[in-house]
Amino acid sequence: MNKMADSNPETEDMQFVFADDDVNDAFDELLLEREMLSPELLRSAFEPTLVRASAGTGKTYQLTARLLKILLTGAPPESVLATTFTRKAAGEILTRVLVTLGAAADPDNSDALEGLRQQVGLPGLPRHVCGDLFHRLLRNIHRLRICTLDSLFSQLARALPFELELPPGWRLTDEVEEVWLRQLAVGNMIDVLESSEIESLISMLGRGDVKRNIARELIQVVETTYEMSRQGGVEAWDSIQVPTRPESKLVTSTAGAFRMVEIKQKSLRELLEKMADHLDARDFGPLVEQTLLKNIHKSRIAKEEVKFGRSKFPPELDSNFDVLYQAVQCESLSLLRSQNQATGSVAVYYEGAINDVKQSQRAFAFDDIAVRLARVFRDLDAATIQNRLDSKIDHLLLDEFQDTAPVQWQVLKVLAQSVVSGAGGDDSADAEGGSLVRTIDPRRSQSFFCVGDTKQAIYGWRGGVAEIFDAVDRQVDGIISRSQDQSFRSSRVVLDAVTVAFQNLTKHPLAEPPEIDDPSEKSVYEAEALQDFAKKFPAHTAAKDLPGYVRFVTGPLVPPKVDPENPKAKPVKPTAKEITAALMDATAEQIQALNQAAPELTIGVLTRTNATVAMLIDRLESLGVDVSAEGGNPLTDSVPVRWVMSALMMVEHPGDGRWRFHIAHSPLADHLPLAESDPVDAAANRLRSMIEDRGLAETVMFLTESLRPACDSRDSVRLHQLVELTTLYRHTARSRLRDFVDLVNVKRVQRPRAAAVRVMTVHQSKGLEFDAVFLPEIHKELIGQPPQCVADLPDLGQPPVGMSRSVSEKQWHYLPTRWQRTFGGNVKSRVTEALCLLYVAMTRARQGLYIVTPPSTKRDFANKNAASLLFHAWAGASDEADIDPTSGNAVLYESGDPSWWDNLDRGEDAGPDSSGAESADSDDVTPRRAIRFRPVGETPLRNAVSV
Repeated sequence: MNKMADSNPETEDMQFVFADDDVNDAFDELLLEREMLSPELLRSAFEPTLVRASAGTGKTYQLTARLLKILLTGAPPESVLATTFTRKAAGEILTRVLVTLGAAADPDNSDALEGLRQQVGLPGLPRHVCGDLFHRLLRNIHRLRICTLDSLFSQLARALPFELELPPGWRLTDEVEEVWLRQLAVGNMIDVLESSEIESLISMLGRGDVKRNIARELIQVVETTYEMSRQGGVEAWDSIQVPTRPESKLVTSTAGAFRMVEIKQKSLRELLEKMADHLDARDFGPLVEQTLLKNIHKSRIAKEEVKFGRSKFPPELDSNFDVLYQAVQCESLSLLRSQNQATGSVAVYYEGAINDVKQSQRAFAFDDIAVRLARVFRDLDAATIQNRLDSKIDHLLLDEFQDTAPVQWQVLKVLAQSVVSGAGGDDSADAEGGSLVRTIDPRRSQSFFCVGDTKQAIYGWRGGVAEIFDAVDRQVDGIISRSQDQSFRSSRVVLDAVTVAFQNLTKHPLAEPPEIDDPSEKSVYEAEALQDFAKKFPAHTAAKDLPGYVRFVTGPLVPPKVDPENPKAKPVKPTAKEITAALMDATAEQIQALNQAAPELTIGVLTRTNATVAMLIDRLESLGVDVSAEGGNPLTDSVPVRWVMSALMMVEHPGDGRWRFHIAHSPLADHLPLAESDPVDAAANRLRSMIEDRGLAETVMFLTESLRPACDSRDSVRLHQLVELTTLYRHTARSRLRDFVDLVNVKRVQRPRAAAVRVMTVHQSKGLEFDAVFLPEIHKELIGQPPQCVADLPDLGQPPVGMSRSVSEKQWHYLPTRWQRTFGGNVKSRVTEALCLLYVAMTRARQGLYIVTPPSTKRDFANKNAASLLFHAWAGASDEADIDPTSGNAVLYESGDPSWWDNLDRGEDAGPDSSGAESADSDDVTPRRAIRFRPVGETPLRNAVSV
């Protein structure tokens, strides 16, 4: 269901009409008759539009409809650019366009033609036009640009190589090569700098603490701060002003006042004595996170006496407390400023070192290209950029816009503004002197369209910023904002539960703002995040009448352990690891029960971490459930692959006996000289010679074929995938085998067949849907550790104006107000992203949503996690008051039919669909065969085979 969210009077009162015959010199490219090019079609095809589409409401459908309208009005395919974030999504858009047109052109498929007519808003769309456009697109498929942002930026870089200062024959790096280049650049940087400079930088980076491993410290700084800081420049790191330190005599007199004051409470006297000792020694560092300093700040905000606990200090100490606070504030900000300046210096040194390395290697990361494009696009006009492309971009369509990073928007903004500024034709007033009339030639028109959902902005860790939507409203002229909240995916039961959960976030104690509005308080921003999310959350409705079920339960209650040797001792509480293990066991059993009751259902199990993915897959496999992981795991999840990696590491380090010992007790012992009587380096020398003579790929193939007889079907598939990965790897004389081993250890490779039960992280589930979804890990902290640095970014279309390393929230009150709000804004963004992650997880479910959490330790369940948020939101909307979250296996919320899958008419929904929620055929499952490990003392059957 679409509705206008924000109206634009300038376009709302505008009439779109087609150009007169004398305006166009030919009509041979027009697919539609002139009479069919109605003002409504022209408006819907060319009006600059931003669509805020909730989960399951058809974002791809809307973008495809807009693309089809543009093409049907006669726009050349090469004038259209549609971008998204993954190749899979780009392929889906192109597939939908071609399949929709092809089906509509089929004389025997009247339903497809009627569906296309409804999609584009053309009731009289002729069938032959669909066929004509279908064939036109097939003939010009190479000109239709539907691609990822990576691909688009690569095209722009190849069109502007001189402006970007790219060397001839440049290429994009992979993640393993990027790590190697980073290490090489840091090593070069250390070689160039003087030892005194390095020591000074490391000291400032560590706030006075000198680390023993300089290279590791520099790499950590680079990994955590460089990407954010590379646009800001070194001056952005020096934007925090440090107040003047109090005069020495004031500090001394303050210490004396603290010692001489008469106070009855012993605790206060001891505290003031401690403060006096630090003042006399001018040792302010240990005081920066003292509770008394925070209380001084609070008293100044509230205009009250300084307190410590419930006790008040005498009013005559107020001026002395000001001196103490100023001295400690100066110390805190001085250390932070030094750390910032050192980080800025490291960023500058590293910038030069990494650029030299990458220029010499002619290898660049996607982020390198994006930053260079943003820098160049600030100085180039849109006409110059358009002229350098193979063909001019007249129609820009952006998918999943909420995941766009500021640096990416700085590039896309130029293209967006160029198509909007040139959109349409001649404007004139009508004869009545009323609304504005715009004359349009569709073949020469321009348009801008973007679609996304701020509630699904879950990629902040890679630079995505949901506030980009607001930037579009401000920076693209005449844009119309629309919302759609009717889901074609989920049942009403699921959607009602989602709506109640997020609209009632304010029921949680975390949403209650503190009594005093102090910008240095973290709780202020946490409350704002919950309140804003709840206020803006729209009611979701269902387009389909589907049965559904939602259940929120606690896991088993793990009892305290009694020491058998000392039964009278106090029982030991279960550890977090034990509680998690019990929860995963219970979750696996529930998944198994549902899978056995309805094996035709697709089940998605969504977690927060990859470690939990592996844990659940292990438990489900032990229960006999056919399960797979979305996005894949590293190939080293297979024991035979690890044997191959050990063989390669043995070649790399023949003196390290661990690798030889590993493969000597594997089936490879029957194919390599690994007997006790063989020389220690015989096997390593044999493989090294093979790599030199035949190459790495053939050597890996020999090892995998040697292992294959001892493997089951699953491990055989992983070995086959290892061979494929090896053939794609560029092994040169300069590269090391360890580089390939590192690649295999980190690169995720998906198994070729997805099972009915699929386990993945919530991030990996984006864009997918399942009949039933299990959420077993919502008890984790809502937000994790703060980022290593924070940027002051008032305008998302411009570089940051300030950068700072993170500080503890206990020190925020020392910061200038501007930086208090910057750090607080980061907290608000991270809380909002956590809520988005929960929303994405819950809306992957079509009909069944099962949420499991450990029992709470307290009845009020006021934890800062998603489980607590749901408990308070659903309890606040329920009539049941006696719900105990501390008991095991307790139902905290339940709605719908527990047996929703009974008599379910799957119809055309059965089987695989575009969401990727494929069903699995149980007959394809081959039982696992135990891999044979050679006993430690056993001698190989033969030393080696000829190769």
